[in-house]
This record gives sequence, structure tokens and C-alpha cells, in this order.
Amino acid sequence: MRVPAEKMEIIGSFEGKTSENGWLVLDIRRADLDGVNKLYINLDDLESLKGRKREQADAFAKARELLGGL
Repeated sequence: MRVPAEKMEIIGSFEGKTSENGWLVLDIRRADLDGVNKLYINLDDLESLKGRKREQADAFAKARELLGGL
């Protein structure tokens, strides 16, 4: 599902917790998800996911190099 930019916002804290990068809020009221109105995503967690993806890509590149660049 694509979420238009006008349905997104970044806030600094959520439920009393602060985040260095903030929280991404997706307003999905019209998506009809049984009472779910908004999704809150900690952007610090998103950075962590990006880091893991980079590590996986690096490991793949190393394996590929060890196999002679296949």
C-alpha cells in the first residue's frame, strides 16, 4: 500500500518515549483495518534495519568474491 506524503508526519516522542530520529506516523484511517487509525514507526529502529541490510549485502559481496566473482 502506498501512503501519500500528506498522510505522514514525524514526531519526536510517542507514549512518553523519545527517539533520536523521531517517530514516523502513518495515518491509515481510511484503510479499514478494524479500528487501526495510525501506525507509529520508531525511526531509530528503521536505521537499525538499514544497518542490517548493509551488513547482509557486505556478507554477500564477500562470499561472491571468495567464490571467484560469480
